[in-house]
Amino acid sequence: MKIVFLFSGIAPYMNALLNRLVEKGAEIITVIPAGKSSQLGKGVKVIEGRETVYRIIVSEEKKSITGKHQFPALPSIIEQEKPGILVAGWPYFLQFITHRGLRKSLRRNGVRFVIREIPFQVPPFGEAGTFFKQYPMYDEDMNQLSKGVPFYVRQWLTMLARRYCYSRADGALAYSSLGETIMPTYGIGRDNVFVTFNTGDSEALLRERERLQQEPPILPANSHRIIHIGRLVKWKRVDLLLDAFVKIADEFPDAELVIVGDGPERERLRRRAEELGVDQHVLFTGGVYDTKTIGAYLNASSLYVLAGMGGLSINDAMAYGLPVICSVCDGTEHDLISNNINGFIFREQDADDLSDKIAALLRDPVLRERMGKASLEVIEKKINLESVSTRYIEAFKKIMS
Repeated sequence: MKIVFLFSGIAPYMNALLNRLVEKGAEIITVIPAGKSSQLGKGVKVIEGRETVYRIIVSEEKKSITGKHQFPALPSIIEQEKPGILVAGWPYFLQFITHRGLRKSLRRNGVRFVIREIPFQVPPFGEAGTFFKQYPMYDEDMNQLSKGVPFYVRQWLTMLARRYCYSRADGALAYSSLGETIMPTYGIGRDNVFVTFNTGDSEALLRERERLQQEPPILPANSHRIIHIGRLVKWKRVDLLLDAFVKIADEFPDAELVIVGDGPERERLRRRAEELGVDQHVLFTGGVYDTKTIGAYLNASSLYVLAGMGGLSINDAMAYGLPVICSVCDGTEHDLISNNINGFIFREQDADDLSDKIAALLRDPVLRERMGKASLEVIEKKINLESVSTRYIEAFKKIMS
């Protein structure tokens, strides 16, 4: 079973998944752009091609008439490789519309066309108006995009483009169960939508967690330590987390906040912590990318907070047995967090509600332990590298049949 994936870059978590798919018998080829793609967010880390057991094809990336990126050489790659399946995420699946040569190449070689999305910020077909009023769209700098007639015209055209692609796709992979509801509205059969979930290298995290129990902690013991991991961009809402942290400072004078990550907002957030008078209780670690150090910080913390957008950091925190507090993230949180079971869902952009939920966990060590165990159980039994890779393989077999 030969499968070609299209990526703007290969993230470390995807590298682990692709390697596991090869171990399970799939022949994996990835197509990525030469150089850094503008599709990547600020500070997104990608692998350099090391420690892979799959093939990487570097191909020129250009904008199509849609204004989105595509690989002009993709039809030639299909002709040469003759895969059974082509997997394309946003915006690369739009090349199915703009490039007639790609459609002909797929048909001629009997290649199944598969779309892969969360889907996130994707309204049900025909419902853009009501959807974006309820869930406004922002970019990474928290500029609201969902306003004005031009935005809704673009969304109408995007919905038509999605419907064209989905209605002709042989399958769709969703990293969130939201896909089962949203994707069929674009014309693909519900039986052809496969929820794979999403994961990092959970096995490496669990092994590291076990090993760390035998090592000196990276930070002094503190049962009131909160941690956040992620790129420091505005839509992660670390500023909101700082505002909530101030509100619990009087009740918990020993509380600490560890912020793991780097990005364009780092200095602004440092200044914000100083203005709020909590800079002595906030640790900015800078960018950390190795599982050992990330694990050490998680292992030294009591609860994880994601105040804004994100996803996989939740999985990482849960692998370390931490309760999680989050709000609207990227859609995957619905499959990871059960409110009042392994964490709390707070009202979006509400610092008071966030601080109340942080305080509830800091007050109650028994609740933290119970929720943390529930988090770990989700990773061990439901969403992990083995289960997610198995879902991919099962989806590919059904699509091929």
